Amino acid sequence: MTALPRFLVAFGSALGLLWAAAAPGLGSDLPYAGACELTRDGGVYYRGICAIRRAPIPPDPGCTGELISLQIPGRGGADLLRGTGPGCASDFLGSPVTFIAEDVEGWLVITTEAGRIFRVDPGPDPALPALDAVLAGMELCAPAAPARALLASLRDRFPQAATAPEGPLAMDDLPLPWPAGGWLAPEQIRAEKRGATLRIELQLQGSFLGLPLSRLHLGFGPDGALLTQDLVFAVPRARLGKLRDLPERPRPAAPGGPFLAPGEPGTLACRPAR
Repeated sequence: MTALPRFLVAFGSALGLLWAAAAPGLGSDLPYAGACELTRDGGVYYRGICAIRRAPIPPDPGCTGELISLQIPGRGGADLLRGTGPGCASDFLGSPVTFIAEDVEGWLVITTEAGRIFRVDPGPDPALPALDAVLAGMELCAPAAPARALLASLRDRFPQAATAPEGPLAMDDLPLPWPAGGWLAPEQIRAEKRGATLRIELQLQGSFLGLPLSRLHLGFGPDGALLTQDLVFAVPRARLGKLRDLPERPRPAAPGGPFLAPGEPGTLACRPAR
């Protein structure tokens, strides 16, 4: 294992001081909150929720990767340097990392030469744009104004007569307005007609609820009403279910409420009440 570059030690120490200055617990000003578990000396040192910040390491020849900084409530901060370059080893709590990988739930599993084992929900990749404002309310099956505008724009792009044949639908080459002020390329959108239902798939690049997204599936009735809404995440089903505590099927007492769709990857599904 190579030693940590000197500037990375200073960088990690500065972040540690920043974390220490924050109030213990998970304040609204702290970054992503995710599950974490630390084992040492054969026993569980901590199991619960940590505040997590991910950031690329400062540029350095031969050393690339990211710094994952954690605040463990009541126990202080810890930094994981996840090095990916040939001159940059991985390090956790000052000990070289001997193993790092993702488990079936999408958690990072880290072991160190000091005998520590750490599992953490790594949160969103910092390179992904956060789409929480654009898609707000969709996790409750009650889209807020920006998401409603997006859904309406998608539906209006594919007007189809009731007698139109089934199959893929052509779309013009114009980009679609994105609620945040940008544009969606036509190749990100696919639509087809199945019976009387218009089905639209939208490819998404970003995070929502602290997890990376893959695509959005929508189903519209002939009257334009939203029949189905599925947000497909780029994480295993178990990880999404734990984050949102979703039921396996719609609750009869709460029609239209979100549920965890079967299959992989994790999908937050809605069947809006009509």
